[in-house]
Amino acid sequence: FFLMIRRPPRSTQSRSSAASDVYKRQIYYLWKYPENVQKILEEAARNNVDCDNITIEGLNSLKFFEAFLKEVLRWGPPLIQIMPREAKVTHKLDDLTILKGTLVNVGVNAIGFNELYYDQPYEFRPERFLDEKHEKRAKFPFAYLPFSAGPRHCIGKYLAIIEAKTILLTFLKKFSFEMSNPDYKLRMGSRFLYEPIDPIEIELRSNSYGCLLYTSPSPRDS
Repeated sequence: FFLMIRRPPRSTQSRSSAASDVYKRQIYYLWKYPENVQKILEEAARNNVDCDNITIEGLNSLKFFEAFLKEVLRWGPPLIQIMPREAKVTHKLDDLTILKGTLVNVGVNAIGFNELYYDQPYEFRPERFLDEKHEKRAKFPFAYLPFSAGPRHCIGKYLAIIEAKTILLTFLKKFSFEMSNPDYKLRMGSRFLYEPIDPIEIELRSNSYGCLLYTSPSPRDS
């Protein structure tokens, strides 16, 4: 059957909208890079994580799945700017002068594509988050900011990650999908949130194995 993923009602905008936008982008990047579907399902099978019996411990064991989610959020954080701050006095940062009264903001999206912090930033590569100590950004703790950082980071960060893993894992085990428009191109825009401009429309097919543990096909079956 056919499914269109749109923005939720305005009354549920704050958390539900941010969460649904993340789900949309996950589905888009799984469609664009389908090899990640098998990697996620095989990891769940290795760790005995089944969508009829999901636990926090099981979700925490899905390291590649979390790396995939982090890469999705690097490409499209819920917010591309943090609340601006006004300089109360004139500051001098290296050769940059910030005058008193200037509004200062953080370009979250720009940081995510900065070669100073990320190798090949325009390549979609979840593996970059599996061994982070060897990545450039290991020396820059604020180079990944989809949930902001520090003592005022998003209070819903961990809930959002748990929800995203739970919903997408259940979705992948119960359904396979294709984009309704095979020529769909993701265009992002910022209203309150940074989100797809065009609705993501997918066609679903029920998987015969439902919520049973996924087993990758053997060479004999392929």
